[in-house]
Amino acid sequence: SGINAEYGSSGINAEYGDNFPAFGSAVYGKLEGDTVSLTVAIENHKYNPDNFYCGKWTSRWSVEFPTSGGYAKVSGHMKVQVHYYEDGNVQLHTKKSAEESVQMGSVEEGARNLVEFIGRAEREYQLGINENYREMSATTFKSLRRALPITKNLVDWHKLHSLNIGRDLMNRTT
Repeated sequence: SGINAEYGSSGINAEYGDNFPAFGSAVYGKLEGDTVSLTVAIENHKYNPDNFYCGKWTSRWSVEFPTSGGYAKVSGHMKVQVHYYEDGNVQLHTKKSAEESVQMGSVEEGARNLVEFIGRAEREYQLGINENYREMSATTFKSLRRALPITKNLVDWHKLHSLNIGRDLMNRTT
């Protein structure tokens, strides 16, 4: 019937096992007439309350191809959720879609090409998120920071607090 779901799962396990230690994946398939339909689901999460963050990556891919081989139409949706909550509450929710035609050929070649495309699409998405954060750190986040006062010197808040206490004590004794 085309791609063997077990081979697809083992290829996904090889692609993701090193980078995503807590990931899970599943490949489901059905045959309708002369068309094979597969659904590939991938999930990874990291919950780290000791360091005040948690995150989740999910993706779902649909694959359709004729039993005779040829090309498969692959489309998928990737979604990332990150929550950082130390000294504030920062959340990231982002998603991206991708699609491509993948050469099927033999069962092994088709599975390999499918896993390669999914891996490439997800790596590009992750690199894009990383680059976006590097850029935001240098521009957007920097503009949110408080600028130095007119004197161009940092304010020593502890020293100011000490001066106020000293002034209060002198006012009480006089």
